[in-house]
Amino acid sequence: MQLSRSHDPKRFLADATQLLSGDPFSTSVIATNARRRAATPEPGHEDDLWLIVTDAHGVVGVAMHTPPHNLFLSRMPQTAAQLLADELHQTGRELPGVTGTSEAASTYAERWAQLTGAGVTQLAAMRMYRLQTLKPPTGVRGVATLATDPPDTQLLVRWLQAFHEEALEGDPPQDWQALAQRRIAAGEVQLWRAPQAGANGGESDYDDETVSLAAVSAPAAGVARVGPVYTPPAHRRHGYGAAVTAAASAAALAAGAEHVVLYTDLANPTSNAIYQAIGYRPDHDAQQLAFITAPPKPFSH
Repeated sequence: MQLSRSHDPKRFLADATQLLSGDPFSTSVIATNARRRAATPEPGHEDDLWLIVTDAHGVVGVAMHTPPHNLFLSRMPQTAAQLLADELHQTGRELPGVTGTSEAASTYAERWAQLTGAGVTQLAAMRMYRLQTLKPPTGVRGVATLATDPPDTQLLVRWLQAFHEEALEGDPPQDWQALAQRRIAAGEVQLWRAPQAGANGGESDYDDETVSLAAVSAPAAGVARVGPVYTPPAHRRHGYGAAVTAAASAAALAAGAEHVVLYTDLANPTSNAIYQAIGYRPDHDAQQLAFITAPPKPFSH
């Protein structure tokens, strides 16, 4: 097996086409990020690393490291994950952790721990679902609308941060303002707006209230990925999350996606059940692992 490394996402996309098209599901996060960075180069991305593992038959695995985030792995043989760990360790690359398919991530983490002496802890166990036949929920009050800037920007900023604090505590924070503006400008955010009950039990005289959001990426290798999906606690248990996820999924299909996927937290049985009810089926399990460096031993005379 051989490993090739590049800081150029365009070169990576060209060289990794075999696997990106052959396994568009476990590679979807990597492909989406590579395509976005290739299309809109930004300062600070020169440290991004795009990796391809090949054997005699072609590409068997891909990975990306976009600091300060974890190394992200596609599906790959155990020997490929071990080779990645060996080579990145030799380069002195510093990694906060690894995320990817369960087998690849655990294999990489085990090898990395052997090489560095770091401890490993699981931050999240996840499952990727693929949309089979979309079945939008019925009886949910409200309507989906596309988020616009500036009216919806600050709401999205608050909700992206709230979602991060609730579900992605192990991930580094982002520039929420820039992220909100970028995703709105790309037409990637669906909002669910629903009428709220008035004091007398009837519908309020005010405008419908925004109660949930679902973002969906542009298709990469034919695959669009839904996420995040967020409903504030006060508006949960009304079906809004399922409804807005179905709307985002439908928008992705209308935009030309051949497949739509999403990740769920396996510790949240409610969300796993909701997504299956609207037509999603499991593809693979994944995990997010953090590396813990042991503190140096105190100096003694």
